[in-house]
Amino acid sequence: MIAIAKLASAMFGSSTIVNGLTVTAQSPAAMAVNVSSGEIYELANLEATAYSSLAADVTHSVMKQGISLNAQSLTITAPGTVGYSINYLIQATYQDTDSDAATLPYYNSSNPSQAWSGPNNSGSQQYTTRSGAVIVSAKAGVAATTGSQATPSPDSGYVGLYVVTVAYGAATITSGNIAQYIGAPLLPAGLLQTIQSGASTYAVDAGTGANAYKLNFTPAISAPLDGMVVSFKPNYTNTGASTISVSGGTAYPVVGCAQSALQAGEITAEGRVQVIWSGNLSSWVILSASGGPLQIAAGTKGNHAATLAQVQSGSSSYIADTGTANTYVATLIPALSAYSDGVKVRVKIANANTGASTLNVNALGAKTIYGAAHVALQAGELVANGYAEFEY
Repeated sequence: MIAIAKLASAMFGSSTIVNGLTVTAQSPAAMAVNVSSGEIYELANLEATAYSSLAADVTHSVMKQGISLNAQSLTITAPGTVGYSINYLIQATYQDTDSDAATLPYYNSSNPSQAWSGPNNSGSQQYTTRSGAVIVSAKAGVAATTGSQATPSPDSGYVGLYVVTVAYGAATITSGNIAQYIGAPLLPAGLLQTIQSGASTYAVDAGTGANAYKLNFTPAISAPLDGMVVSFKPNYTNTGASTISVSGGTAYPVVGCAQSALQAGEITAEGRVQVIWSGNLSSWVILSASGGPLQIAAGTKGNHAATLAQVQSGSSSYIADTGTANTYVATLIPALSAYSDGVKVRVKIANANTGASTLNVNALGAKTIYGAAHVALQAGELVANGYAEFEY
């Protein structure tokens, strides 16, 4: 038991994980659901109570495995008020189950040929089997007007698996009445298959409108961690600043690679979006988004990508002069790395020239300005607040 517990904790950690225990409608349909066979892995006391000659051990906790080999049926009851509905939470927990009590023979040191009956010849019975069991139950919520009924929280020590919703007058439970509980710690498939398929980090958006994306992962993500990467298929194209909530948790902002709030269209309906959690930003940062434009920071070097705003403004080739009369200075963004034949620069002149002049671009060195006749400038050829285009 301890060996399996340590192996389970190495794979799953210390949070409860459920494999199987799928809830489905019965066939033929009835006012009951089936819970399939499965297992639960849950942190529990090594020995919550004494067992045979083993004393209780509540000092140590291990990841115990509870097993249900057979499917079981849970009865569901419809509310008795017209127009009302009720949510049932199908929940599960681990439990030590002792069985097979028997009166065991004990060694009799005074007469080895005649065994004692039970400990100290008391005739008391002792359990001979301790099993790890899954306890599954249906917890009823409070009936309320249809659409306003709430799902009850799991009982202490339990985890929620599925929600069964039933309305007044219902005579059967169908698959449409059953939904996975948000936060259910269900393993989508075998551990290796889950890793290979990425099923534990991919979700289909469960939101009901643009800009607020709701992602339910299996098993549930209790809280985002710095560097965590997840992906999802959105139902709606964003129209502005947006948020993502995971497994029913807090809705956090989504930002682009420029670490700015989204504008519109960066997330496209039916596309695929990959985001990473940034702890210092307390935001989800888009790494990729199919079908939508990718937000980037403004380029500042020659090999950087330029934003649409930079292209539209012409800031990569246009800038206001920051020099003085006859000594003009242009600092382009991104910076020009070198003068090369044919490079064009547009400058808004701060001061009119009074004679021969120079232009220094990105501190690459002051170069003489010539007019179209290939001679040095004379006074007044560059006008204050005017615009000039130069070609190297």
